[in-house]
This record gives sequence, structure tokens and C-alpha cells, in this order.
Amino acid sequence: MGLLVVRDAEAVLTMDSAGTVLRRQSILIQDNRIVAVGDYGSLVSGFGSPDEVVDGRGKLVLPGFYDMHTHVAMAGFRGLASDVGDVIYRVFWPLERSLDGDTVYRFALLGGLEAVKSGVVLVADHYFFMDHVARALSEVGVRGLLGHTYMDRDGPFTGERELRAGLEFVDRWSGHELVVPVLAPHAPDTVTRENLRYLGELARERNLFLHMHLAQTLREFRVVREETGYTPVRYVERLGLLGRRTIVAHANYVDENEKALLAHSGSLVVQCPSTYMLSGTPFHAYDYWQLGGNVAVGTDAPCYNDNSDFFEEMRLLVYGQRVKFERSSVWRAYDLLEMVTRQSARFVGLDGGYIGRGALADLVLVDLSSVRLRPFLNPYANLVYAASSGDVDTVIVNGRVVVRGKRHLFLDEERVVNQAEAASRILLRRALDEDPELERIIGVDKVI
Repeated sequence: MGLLVVRDAEAVLTMDSAGTVLRRQSILIQDNRIVAVGDYGSLVSGFGSPDEVVDGRGKLVLPGFYDMHTHVAMAGFRGLASDVGDVIYRVFWPLERSLDGDTVYRFALLGGLEAVKSGVVLVADHYFFMDHVARALSEVGVRGLLGHTYMDRDGPFTGERELRAGLEFVDRWSGHELVVPVLAPHAPDTVTRENLRYLGELARERNLFLHMHLAQTLREFRVVREETGYTPVRYVERLGLLGRRTIVAHANYVDENEKALLAHSGSLVVQCPSTYMLSGTPFHAYDYWQLGGNVAVGTDAPCYNDNSDFFEEMRLLVYGQRVKFERSSVWRAYDLLEMVTRQSARFVGLDGGYIGRGALADLVLVDLSSVRLRPFLNPYANLVYAASSGDVDTVIVNGRVVVRGKRHLFLDEERVVNQAEAASRILLRRALDEDPELERIIGVDKVI
């Protein structure tokens, strides 16, 4: 790749350790790294004329967001679960039993497109048919920390074949430019003790991340306690699964001691506030943060939040915890932006999440022309409390412009949407044929 310049940005939120904000500066990118930040004329004098220029006037530039727990292919289920309780077991698993690789690919293109247009540059995704998800996300042009979901029992796809698929996925995608493969046991109630231990040991041996759901539902809590005598958090801790290479999604059903255990374990605790608020589930993001834990933000399932607007996810995290603690001093806007950029990048071992010389060139340009973003007095507050995915104008991932003028540069967006729509209807009909009870649960006769 040649030289790329983001020219004359109205503001640059560097998200460096000093929280530097620059005005009317330009960013020079070569290959996949930021080479320099400064006045445009000085950059040209020092490095020569750029091969490509992105107009930064009237725009705010910041590092791209890290969505640390999601299932982008579940965008294909949007609208089917929002008003239903116990959705994992009553809706998602019955629908997922009818999935195939091609359907997952089409859904993942839709979910990945929605994510990148929301300013997300990395997704940590945990799903079935992960080869197809990885292919889709590579075509979208976003980074992926990706794992093939493994379950021994209860779920839509279980057993030795799935374990083999998860291990083969790691081997197949290791060394990819954008994809980092991980191990992804589903949860402590759906994977046996032996296989939880095996995957934990394998993750340590191969220096892989382990990404799993933990203490997410009351059903999981009851099953694990009845079968092991321990709560889910204490159970996985005894199995040696927690640590600095472990990503824990949710951790909702925990006691005070378990909050401290998780925070002090070094694990990353990912919180998905829109899912919790939609389902009426308690969450403890601020507790983990106050205890010194690693905390990140995820969008979870695009069919149970019910969109992938990362700005909305950030502010719901703040709103939900301020309501819980009944005070306005829970977090500042800067804290959230730091959490979803530099801190998340540091946890996954990427030299990114900030704007400075040598950093990975993963950038988002927000259009400041919207009435909701003016006056432009506090950029951190404007982004977290006022902006939306519709304000994202340009996204650069790994030094490549992926979105520009609010349109994806390499995907036919209408085709992605139409193919996902058709695939969703076909899947739904197939699932209803296999499980007629679904029609009563989701009230599908009202929507198709």
C-alpha cells in the first residue's frame, strides 16, 4: 500500500495515555501503520505527496472500537426474540438447529457490515460454522478474534465433530492478516468437565485466547451448581480457566466474592448492556471496573439488542450502572472510550486503540454535521451520549479505507441485505417445520 492521509480533521481524539486532543491536524498512514500526525504541509514536505487523501474537514477522528463479545451472524434472527423470555433455549437454539454454512455466511455479512458501519474495527465472535463467519468478516474488512463454538450437550450442534471443527479452525486461520483464531467452549453447563480442562490446557500450551459465556443465565447457574456443587464462576476457577488469556462474557449471576475473584483473575469481563436491559438481567460492569478488573463492551447478538450501534452500547453501559448505583458519578465519557479502544487493544495484544506514530491504522471518522453533535464543546461527551452509528462517515481498518461517505467500498450493500433477508425467511420456514411450537413462542404469524 502507498501513502494515505486523513487531511485536516476538525478534531483528533488520540486516546493516548495523556488523552491528547488535536485540532485541524492530519494523519499519515503507510501500509497498516500510522507514520506521523501533524500539519498537512509538513507531512507532505517530509514524506512526499500521498497516494490517497481522505477529507477530514468537519469530522472527528478517533481509534476504531473493539466489540469484545458478539455473534454477528445472529443478525439474521433480528426481531424474533426481543419480546420473548428465556430466548437462548426457547428461540435461538431451535432456530440454530436449522442453520447451514451458507446461511451463516450471508447473515455474517449483514452483521459484519452493520458492525463496521458503527465504527467497529475488531469483533470477538463466538459461533457455529465459524469458517463461514471468518470468510464473511474478511470480506467486510474488519479484524476478528474468532472461535468456533463448542458444546458437548443441549445445544444445536454438539459432540466430537464440533470439537474437531473448532481445533481445525484454529489451525486453518492461524497467521491470517485480520483473523486471530481462539478456542470457544460455549459455557460451563454445556461443556463437560473433561473438555473444559482439555481446552483450557490447550489454550495455555498454544498461547491461545479462551472465549466463553459464564454465569449468563439462571438455568446455567442451577445446572452447574446441581452437577458440581459449585457456582459457575467458582467451578471454572477450580478448573484453571480464568486468567489473562480468557475472555468471559456476561458474568451476571455472581456474588460479591465472585466479582472480586473475576476482577483479580486478569480475565477480560465483557458486558453487553443492551441485551441485559432488554431481558431484565442484572449486570455489574462498574463493580468489576472499580475492583480493578479488565472490562470491555460487547454488542452480543444483533437480534437481542436489537441493533449493533456501538455508540448506543457505550451509553447504555453508563446509563444502566448509574441507575443501579443511583448516582451520576459512575464513569466519565472518556472512561468508556478508553475502555473500547486502547484498553481492549492492549488486552488482545495489538498495538492499536490510539492514534500516534507506530500504531495500527484502525480509524473512524465521525461526521460532525449532525444537529445532535453541535455545539462541539466536549468531544468525549458528544460521542458517547449523542452520536450514533449513522454519524460514522469513514472507517479505516489495517490501513485500508473500508467505509467512505457512509457506504462500504467493496460490498454491494443492497445485495448483502437482500440475500440475508431471503436466507432469513428460508431458515425461519425450515425451523418452523422442524419445531412448530416456535410459531407460538415468537408470534411469527404477525411478522411474515
